[in-house]
Amino acid sequence: MNTFFKILWFEDEVTWFNMERLRINSILQEHYLIPEIVRKDGDDFDISELTGNDYDLIIMDYKLAEGTTGDTVVTAIRENNILTDILFYSSEEHNMLTAISKGMPPIDGVYLTKRDYNLFTQKAENLINKIVKRSEDIVNLRGFVMDGSSDFEVRIQEILNIVWNKFTEEEKGILEEAVQRTIKRNEDRDQKTKKKVLEVNPTFPAAVNNIHFFSHSDRLYLLEKAIKILLDNYSLSEEEEFSSFKAYYEKEISNYRNALGHRKSTDNIIEITKGNFVPVDEALHKKMRNNLSRYNFLIEQLELFVTEKI
Repeated sequence: MNTFFKILWFEDEVTWFNMERLRINSILQEHYLIPEIVRKDGDDFDISELTGNDYDLIIMDYKLAEGTTGDTVVTAIRENNILTDILFYSSEEHNMLTAISKGMPPIDGVYLTKRDYNLFTQKAENLINKIVKRSEDIVNLRGFVMDGSSDFEVRIQEILNIVWNKFTEEEKGILEEAVQRTIKRNEDRDQKTKKKVLEVNPTFPAAVNNIHFFSHSDRLYLLEKAIKILLDNYSLSEEEEFSSFKAYYEKEISNYRNALGHRKSTDNIIEITKGNFVPVDEALHKKMRNNLSRYNFLIEQLELFVTEKI
């Protein structure tokens, strides 16, 4: 689980599935998790599909298609050492209990409930909360923040290359000036690399695409310049963060990434900025999932705009 929550759901009645899926989606969205739900009828299941698929939860109806019963699928799952939590439900509660208790020893990690909208939803919510809470530690948090922000860095570099190839000469001049200003502002750069970059005219593409020459902060500065051009000349939609993208991004993504990168796996508190300590808890996980989702949306907006609108 990172920012996605993956569910494998065995249910042959589409109406029930669609109704309850909305409720499950709502529960997951409270944690700022993106649902990924795969539905199976029961007779279309191959145990190999679970191998290598890290589902966070399996939801299992007792009575499935073509006479299949959920307990046989649950048994097959456990016999293959797949230990994902399972929520097992049925309107035939007695038959479900009898079937699940036949095995000796009892099947671990299976939670039972009735096929009743309210009871099912409450049990599902409790189980999801347990699974989410179990995963919330600094190692998990650092993992999905690093993963998300690394993805953003690559995409931002790609956006800069796209706008450079599409902007007018006058607009390119603004970006070229920004690059030169950035290089002068950082006199401690590797001189050999600096000389190599400055030999290229214009300098912008060489500087942006040299992995070690420009920092991510430098590219954010250039992206902010590009966004201003897009706002002024191309009618880019005015999202709040676009007005000062670098400052917003560093406050809501970079500062947390940097703080997480300098903590031990046993730490339960991080220092975001000097003197600003934040506990590694449920609230911080929610905050970062929300922040990553927001900036993924903003970067997607930029990607679509620069590829389709200019």
